[in-house]
Parts: sequence; C-alpha cells; structure tokens
Amino acid sequence: MITDIGLGITYFARGFTLIRKPEIRAYVLMPILINFVLFGGLIWLGYAQFSPLVEWMMSFIPGFLDFLRWIIWFLITILSAIIVFFTFTPVANIVAAPFNALMSEKIETLLTGNTMDSYTPFLQLALSSVRSQLGKLLYILLWSVALLLFSLIPLINFAAPILWVIFGSWLLSLEYLDYPMGNHELEFPQQKRVLGARKGLALGFGGATLVLTSIPLLNFIVMPVAVAGATALWVEQLQKSA
Repeated sequence: MITDIGLGITYFARGFTLIRKPEIRAYVLMPILINFVLFGGLIWLGYAQFSPLVEWMMSFIPGFLDFLRWIIWFLITILSAIIVFFTFTPVANIVAAPFNALMSEKIETLLTGNTMDSYTPFLQLALSSVRSQLGKLLYILLWSVALLLFSLIPLINFAAPILWVIFGSWLLSLEYLDYPMGNHELEFPQQKRVLGARKGLALGFGGATLVLTSIPLLNFIVMPVAVAGATALWVEQLQKSA
C-alpha cells in the first residue's frame, strides 16, 4: 500500500516531463487556456459579488474593529477555496474533456509506439468524454452530501478533514484516469473497479494532484500534467489488469 502511494506520486511528477515532449505541447495549450479562463473568471466573479457584501457588513461594525474586515475575507477565501475545488475541477474537466481525451490518446501512442486501435473521430470522442464526466459529477455530488452530513455529527466529525482529503484524492484519480480508460471504452463502474484494486496507487496519484491543485498559479497547469501522468500510469500499471 505504502509503496503504491509513493509510486502514484511519481507518476504525477512524470506528467511534467511528458507535457514538454514536442509531440505533446500543442495538446497542452487548450486545457491550460480553459483552466485560466474559468479560474480567472471565478476569481473575478467572486470578488465582484463578495466585495459589496463585505462592505455592507463592515458598515455595522465600529471603526476600531476594522481589522475584522481581513478576518471576514479570510473566511470567505477558505470557504470559496473549498467550493471551487469540489465544483471547479469537475466543471473544468467537462469543458476540457474532448481535448484531454485527445491528449491522452497522443501520449499513449508516444509511450507505446503504437497507434491506438480504438481511435475514434473527435466528435464521438468529445461526446463520450463529456457523458463520462457528467456521470462522475453525480457521483461526486452524492458522496459530497454524505461527507457533509458526516461532518455535522458530533464526536465523530473530528475525522471529517481526513475523510475529505482521502475523498478528494480518490476523486482526482477518477477524474484523470478517466481519460486513458475512457479511450479504451471502460465505463465509470469499470474504472472504479480497476482503481479500487490498486487503492494506494490511486490515492498517491490523486493526493499529489490535490496538493498541486491547491497552490495558486501552479493549479493552472495541473490539468494537462495530471492527464499525462494518468496516461503513463494506465499504460504501465493498470492496462494489463484491466
């Protein structure tokens, strides 16, 4: 288990090398651009909506307590970060799904030296990828509600932060391993079974992705890096067992 966790982390790191390959660079630009536009738009929208709210709240607070403004903004930032993580990643992956699936296909060809037998037209690939991402979004929502309810139960909710980290790591593995697996026509239930057989590998890869996703600026390039690393992980560790 521990060995698999470490191995999963190394596969994420390997994604940085793969996206710099000359054959892959062209496929990296679109996911990064989508990330930049969506994430930048969310930051701008959030500030535009919350700034008047903070000013309205501060109008009821005496001047000598003006330092509370920074505490309010800190709490809003933390809450927004949690909401963005569990909504932005799935939404961004839905929008970028066709491009990520195509990039994964090209990376697999680069790694194996063989053109994929299951090559599909871009439109068909796009529809299949988006459908898979939508199904996964429902799965995410159901488990998020369950964990949220668990977090509200006294005495046992101390374990909630750990469970959220584990869930986030598992979720990101499902998100990005979906591209190489989906290219081989594995449906979501099959993907869960394949990753469930190597939970340490999935949690190591997803945990590394989770950490980088939480770092400003670096999170813009997480998507193509994770797709590349997930493809290498699939080709070298999971494909035979699947």
